[in-house]
Amino acid sequence: MTTHLPERVIIDAEFVDDEHDDPQGAADGGTTRNTKTSADGRATAEDAAADNTAAAEGPDISARLAAALARQGRREYTALREGLTVLKTETGTWASASRETPAHLRASLLNRRYSTWTARQAAEVEDLEEKASELEKKARRATAAGQSDEASTADHKQATTVAAALNAEAADWRERARAIQRQPYTGHIDPTDAELERHRRRTANKRRTGLAVLTLALGGLELAVGNLALPTITTAGLLLTAWAKGRIPGWRRELPDVPALAYEIATGKPAKDKKDNKEQVAAAPFDGALFPGDTGKPFHIHDVTVPAVAAECVRRALLAEDVPLAHVGEPVQHPWGWEVVVRVSEGTSGDIGDKLGALETKFDVGDGDVILQPNRKRTSEAVLRVVTGDLFGAMKPAPYRAPHSVDITTAGTFGMSADGTDLTFSLAELMGEVIARSGGGKSTLIRALLDWTTAAYNAVTVFLDPSGDGPGKFEDAVALTSTSPIQIEFALLSLYRLAAGRARIRRKLGMGDTWKCSREHPAVFVFVDEFPKLTKRSKQIIAELMLVGRKEGVWLIFAAQGATKELLGSNISQHPALKIMGACRDTDTTQALGGGAIDWGYLPHRLQPKSGDNLNDVAKTYIVGAPGVSEDPMLHKWHHIPDDEGGRRAAERAAAGLVDVDQASIDAALSAPNPPSLVFKDVEDGEYLHYVAWPDLLAMCAEDDDDFGPEPAEETDLPLLLTALWEAFEKHGCPDFLPTDQVLDHLATTGDEWRQWDEREPAHRRREGVKKISRDLKKVGIAELSTVRRFDLDAENPPSGYRLSDIEAAITKLTKKHAA
Repeated sequence: MTTHLPERVIIDAEFVDDEHDDPQGAADGGTTRNTKTSADGRATAEDAAADNTAAAEGPDISARLAAALARQGRREYTALREGLTVLKTETGTWASASRETPAHLRASLLNRRYSTWTARQAAEVEDLEEKASELEKKARRATAAGQSDEASTADHKQATTVAAALNAEAADWRERARAIQRQPYTGHIDPTDAELERHRRRTANKRRTGLAVLTLALGGLELAVGNLALPTITTAGLLLTAWAKGRIPGWRRELPDVPALAYEIATGKPAKDKKDNKEQVAAAPFDGALFPGDTGKPFHIHDVTVPAVAAECVRRALLAEDVPLAHVGEPVQHPWGWEVVVRVSEGTSGDIGDKLGALETKFDVGDGDVILQPNRKRTSEAVLRVVTGDLFGAMKPAPYRAPHSVDITTAGTFGMSADGTDLTFSLAELMGEVIARSGGGKSTLIRALLDWTTAAYNAVTVFLDPSGDGPGKFEDAVALTSTSPIQIEFALLSLYRLAAGRARIRRKLGMGDTWKCSREHPAVFVFVDEFPKLTKRSKQIIAELMLVGRKEGVWLIFAAQGATKELLGSNISQHPALKIMGACRDTDTTQALGGGAIDWGYLPHRLQPKSGDNLNDVAKTYIVGAPGVSEDPMLHKWHHIPDDEGGRRAAERAAAGLVDVDQASIDAALSAPNPPSLVFKDVEDGEYLHYVAWPDLLAMCAEDDDDFGPEPAEETDLPLLLTALWEAFEKHGCPDFLPTDQVLDHLATTGDEWRQWDEREPAHRRREGVKKISRDLKKVGIAELSTVRRFDLDAENPPSGYRLSDIEAAITKLTKKHAA
């Protein structure tokens, strides 16, 4: 929120002096009169006229002041409301510990383990020291008793023997205490994900308990005092805090930095014993001079051939950049350069990403040749690759795939990963995006994907490109290609209806919860290039298709030069599970992968696109969400299929016959309704979008014909609640029956009015939610839509819910009513 300063109040007034005419006087008498003062100090008649003028202007000034105060009051009220929301959100997230990152939880849990261990160790030592002290006191008393005047020689000898025995036992206890103090700490073991989640829940429970105790104590104190003073002070304090949080964004709670570990595994000592950052490095410096005149400063890595020297080179470079280095593993030499595992003692290994440019200078390598791959499962550790050659020099060419030889549900090989393995994953059930600026290699990797899908015996390939370039040499192997923005709208609506129709017949075909791809019932792959150039309506249909297509075997991958909302028209870049990021901007990285992506080591913004004849980092990407691909931020390079080879493969596949959509899906699409949330009127040319069946669509796109069938029906504006009910069914794959709880869960995403019963019992929430749905539908003329109970699902406790047929009937009735 932006903090608003109070508006200045400007009071307009006329100042009349001896050198200017009095307008009031001129108006009254038609002559110029000057303001004068008589000799005895009394005001003249002109002064009186001026006073009358000021008096007349007084009400206007008061009104302006009142208006300004009212505006300022509204601003302060808005700030208070926003502050209350912020305070509530901050309290909720703090109490649930939901904002704590794995790094915070790891540091907290490890420090908790260490503090528990040290406390137990200190208690054991203290207990032993107390025992030793008590024995020493007894020894001193025995010695004193043996030296008294009444003691005999035998008593003295006996006392000396007892004191010596007591002192020896005390020394034994003290030696045990010292042995415990010397015991090394062995509990510094990185927690698993399950342990981190348990620690999050434990932290949240403690915070909630503390908050409840504080609230009860404050309430009890207010009741004990028995007057309004303390409640008034408490309320005023809360309101003042909320107002400050609304007015001053800097007062809002921010997640603190990851706390330092109390125990440094590199030194085997508590962190407070660390005197110098360089003392904690586990990898010892190289013993002896590395070369004549070695001064201990960083040096270049090009001529290094010995792993120990390479480790020292990495160690010096990292320490020179103030990296809190804890460990440098043994480097491994590859034909392309060096690979080494490093660990930090503070923060996360992703923090090294800010130092890569400076490290490239110290190693004397090119821009982008120092590559960081943080370990997501051990945040202190990362793989550092220093490239002195070609990182992907050993990449094999794209494998040959015969027509109808690929099962689309299996994993395909699309290139090579930085760790030397093949880039292999399955595209099945994935919605994806490709983000790379011009020269980043979007066309290269999309055609690598096309080479896989067009060779499948159980997949239909569709390519939509409003820029007009199309799939290049692979066009003959693509079942449907469209480069016309209007044709693309019809194609997307047809594909949406295809998915919606499949949702109705999937279980009837015995497929279960997801579409089972086969020769008889193939999947449909939709590639959309240059997403920003699509019409607004096409983007809207894609958003709807991504909600229902995954389970129905209609899978979409779109490509764009950026991931920001301004470029794509919405925040759709956050939705797909598969994210392929090539050379782009840092804002594209954070928009698509989240605000912490760069800190985690996803650095596609450091990749350089093609420049002239220099390929740079073309077709190199980071990948998130691909099954079987490393979860760590690793660099990958995609296969390049030359145009002549791509054309040869496409012609071969076209000759073998292209896969087509099954007739059952086409028939089901005919009865599937258009999504009511879409706007069907084209505001530019006045035409209406209507459904075109798949066979007709193929013929029309092949002929490049813009005449798409009969005139559509008039556009109907459906009530928002009815649209939301439809979307609830659509979200769950258009089942015949949807329980009330799931309907209310979806409605809760549309507005706060549907969340008012969240804290109540489920039965109360269902009862009140159904009442509100009925009231709101009656207001728009729909009185017959109600819940039903399914005794066939559970005879003893039948669930209540809505039928899809009832929703469709209400939509049809309302449409006919509007048409009439």
